Amino acid sequence: MKNHKALLFLTVFAALTACNNDDDAPVNSITTDEAAVIVSSSLASNTSGVSFVSDKTTGVTEDLLKDNAGGRVNACGVSQNIAFSGSSPSGATVTFSYDFSYKFRLECNDQNAPSLVSVDLSYSGAFDGPKLKASHSGVSELDVTGLADTTKNFLLNGQYKRSGSFENKEQAKSGSSTVEITLTTLVVNKVTHKIVSGTGTYLIEGSVPSKGDFKYTGDITFQGNDAALLIVGGENFTLNLKNGEVSKKQS
Repeated sequence: MKNHKALLFLTVFAALTACNNDDDAPVNSITTDEAAVIVSSSLASNTSGVSFVSDKTTGVTEDLLKDNAGGRVNACGVSQNIAFSGSSPSGATVTFSYDFSYKFRLECNDQNAPSLVSVDLSYSGAFDGPKLKASHSGVSELDVTGLADTTKNFLLNGQYKRSGSFENKEQAKSGSSTVEITLTTLVVNKVTHKIVSGTGTYLIEGSVPSKGDFKYTGDITFQGNDAALLIVGGENFTLNLKNGEVSKKQS
């Protein structure tokens, strides 16, 4: 009889503990909408996100291939370093200022034909937009393939990371965040340097003083025409890769 009572007690105790654990489970200190805005800023051109970096990367890659074609120099292993600063034009909706440092290296295959351009990037800066203001720094490591003249698109694989402080103007909420984006076969047109298609994943985490921590992971689908689909907390968002505007898709 005692054994039965002990078993019953343990069962009830376990159930109560499970309930308490559910109640104590951490709640994200920012909503899915707020997270989508931060991730979008890490993808958009006017906030020096992935779209900006892919444009610059493929443009320099194209120049690097042209400058080292035809046997004029020993192309294999050639590298190029580029440092520059950029700022928004007067009157822009989103104002920004950034410093960039790129390193490109051209790799060859066993036949000494160009097969890969590796790109290492570091940057720092800030932007101020209608919904979000942020100051951050970051790095990106990308591999560019599809170098043959017979292909019309470059293929990019790698990572883009940034971390720093943010202020959500709509919610009057400030905090710190880190965003990591992993790109899988990002297809970029060689002529326009626009993203045609591709997929990726993201991880965003950080904290808001007096409100706690947050963490979201999800998928990114690049749809072409400066559009992408973002999934945050099971909700779908469409975003504009030029200006970073985000809209929640209605189910």
